[in-house]
Amino acid sequence: MLIMKIVRQNRMKEESNMGKSFLILIFVFLVLALTVGSANAVTGQCSGCHTMHDSQDGANIGAAGAQGQLLNSGCAGCHTGTHDGDGKNSFGSPVVLDGADPTGQGVGVTNAGGDFWWVENTDDAKGHNVTDISGNADGTIGDTPPGWDPDATSGHAFGQVAGGEANWTSQLTCAGTYGCHGVRTQANGLLAISTSHHNNADTGGGVSATSASTADTIANSFRFLGGIKGLENVGWNWAETTSAHNEYYGKNDVDAERDDDTTDTYANSDTMSYFCAQCHGFFHSRVVASGAGISSPWVRHPTDIVLPNSGEFDDYNSDNGDDTEGAYSLSVPVARGAVATNAQGSRSTVIAGDSTTVDGAIVMCLTCHRAHGSPEDDMLRFTYTDMIIGSSDTTGCFVCHTDKN
Repeated sequence: MLIMKIVRQNRMKEESNMGKSFLILIFVFLVLALTVGSANAVTGQCSGCHTMHDSQDGANIGAAGAQGQLLNSGCAGCHTGTHDGDGKNSFGSPVVLDGADPTGQGVGVTNAGGDFWWVENTDDAKGHNVTDISGNADGTIGDTPPGWDPDATSGHAFGQVAGGEANWTSQLTCAGTYGCHGVRTQANGLLAISTSHHNNADTGGGVSATSASTADTIANSFRFLGGIKGLENVGWNWAETTSAHNEYYGKNDVDAERDDDTTDTYANSDTMSYFCAQCHGFFHSRVVASGAGISSPWVRHPTDIVLPNSGEFDDYNSDNGDDTEGAYSLSVPVARGAVATNAQGSRSTVIAGDSTTVDGAIVMCLTCHRAHGSPEDDMLRFTYTDMIIGSSDTTGCFVCHTDKN
């Protein structure tokens, strides 16, 4: 009887251990399932972003008080702070509003979009006047964006900007109806971008970028910009190099429709320049004198137009004396006519003129501007007044206009 009892106890222990091992395997599987393929989705402790009751020791968790989605803070609160040497703040979020003057822009100073510090602390011309951050509308132009075309997003899959108002009745926000990120059908910014941080998709093969080649949800669109394609650098361009950086998507749009504001249909609705045109439509549409066709004389700087490899545009970013294309410029980037699939494998560090492939050069809005802000007027990437013909300068305008310096 004693022997049978001992055998029975040992069997029960083995079954218990097997059960524990099975549970451990299930847990490991779930962890892998939740992390593999979504390397850029939010990870870490839930309490880093969420709170159950917005109360700790008799005080609110966040300075702004209770937030939707049980968040500790709103968009600005989560993305504000001092860089920890990698473009992130103490929460692990990419910084869009530095706690101190960044003292410049670009590699190791700001993330890809620049910084809102200048528009909050200096003047309106230095950045977008997002109410969540600056608190003040542009003192000169008010709430309605310059170049505003109410029809630019008519019928858009993610909703119409500002509901198609002729004149905006609200200031620019981070997300939502009057914002850049998320859906425009939702006025509340937090609801407009809800679930996207948890579902940001990885390349499925690349280890340092996130591909947005489908862009049929907010989560799989470039930087949660609904419907926009591209390839996101995992470090938000903080330590970008000529071979590891954001890839912006563009198209060589030479349709005659673009020579008349009144007939523009914005057919290419997945490029980075079109995204900017959602608020600044007329800047994107009329690029030539009315009736002149897609050719000189320009009345606005062209966007979504391939950079030719001839005349004054010989050999993008070259100035090396041997008539060969130069490396991808980090200060004057171009869009590509194909979406790269991973961080390095399908992109080239050398830019080819007259090409609409991933190796080509397409002029876009962000070629000259930062999305959030910069120390320069009009959010430029370089000092416009320093661009002087014949000065032997190889920066700014002369990265593309190589024969004019």
